[in-house]
Amino acid sequence: MKQITLHPEPFPKDRLQEKLDEYGIQTNRYAGVFFSHPGFVTEQTQPVTVMIASLRETGLENGASLPEISAHISGMCLEPCPAETGLFLRFAWKDQPASASSVLSGTHEAPDGAVTVFSEPLEEGDDFPKGLYLRNVGGDLWLRGYVCGDDYRFPSDALFAFACVQSCPDDR
Repeated sequence: MKQITLHPEPFPKDRLQEKLDEYGIQTNRYAGVFFSHPGFVTEQTQPVTVMIASLRETGLENGASLPEISAHISGMCLEPCPAETGLFLRFAWKDQPASASSVLSGTHEAPDGAVTVFSEPLEEGDDFPKGLYLRNVGGDLWLRGYVCGDDYRFPSDALFAFACVQSCPDDR
């Protein structure tokens, strides 16, 4: 497990592509669709602490679907991240371990080395991106959007970034 505290520096949403270019971050079409939603904001100023852990490390030994993950983490002092967390995590986490595979899409499964940012969907339905994931592929940092149905099961070794509940007792 890895914990990272983000201190977002807000900027106007119309400068998003400029900021991605400045950080050398690659995106896919689904990320662009996700970014264009009115619920995705770049003016976030509140610090967010994220916990990066495999589903197995959270106790989901057999993997889980997004609804199952949501139900499971509610008792663990973890919660969904704000939609923009993936962007600010990608800006901050430049030393993400490199993926062993350079395949970027078309596998219909969580890619090797991906860290999926667990957030509430911005829209219902299986055609709109559910969220974002981060990858380092051959030294190129990626922030990619993904689509899946509520019945898709992520494997137990899939890595997720969850927001830590700030008012959580220390004895979790």
